[in-house]
Amino acid sequence: MTYELKAEVRTEPNLRALRRGGRIPGVVYGRGVHRLLTFAHKDLERLLNRITRSSRIELQVNGERLSTFVRDVHYNPLNDQVLHIDLYQPPTDRPIKLKVPLRLVGEAKGAKAGGLVDKLRQAILVSGLAERIPEAVEVDISQMDIGESLHARDLALQDLQVLMPPEVTLVTVLAPRKEEAVAVEVEAEVAEEAATAGAPAETASAGESQQPEG
Repeated sequence: MTYELKAEVRTEPNLRALRRGGRIPGVVYGRGVHRLLTFAHKDLERLLNRITRSSRIELQVNGERLSTFVRDVHYNPLNDQVLHIDLYQPPTDRPIKLKVPLRLVGEAKGAKAGGLVDKLRQAILVSGLAERIPEAVEVDISQMDIGESLHARDLALQDLQVLMPPEVTLVTVLAPRKEEAVAVEVEAEVAEEAATAGAPAETASAGESQQPEG
């Protein structure tokens, strides 16, 4: 899916003044491209709430359209508002490297039996032409049973190369914790808390017994 974003060429050098006026500064760069831009704050916030880092963004600048990806977003650490955004226009004639989110589809057979689906990787690094890179890599886990795992080597991505060691585990279905094991852990925690709570009183008593004789 491709998203659209309108931008204006930046002419105001004062970035604080831009932000006070509801505009967010940014830049787009790539092969033969480097432009300072501004974006409507509301449009940019709305876009960032919908996309992933591998979403293609059609940037509209003065009637020109550029196919881009988000390279970096700078936020205010106090209120999480966007301060600046970097967009990248990749080449169309050679592969690029990009992290693509991993999206699980379906309910694992093992989860229905009480197991726990553990997603170990949130994204995978791939290489391919920009137009072939998806917004997310979807993996059907409905047939995964307890004790089974999905590895990088199990991914079959058309026109893309996975840039991860084949043995890397992406998803696994863990066995449910046995009630006996949980009970033992709870008892151990209770005993430990009791011992910790009683330690100061025992220390004080020992100190009293060491008072010098009168």
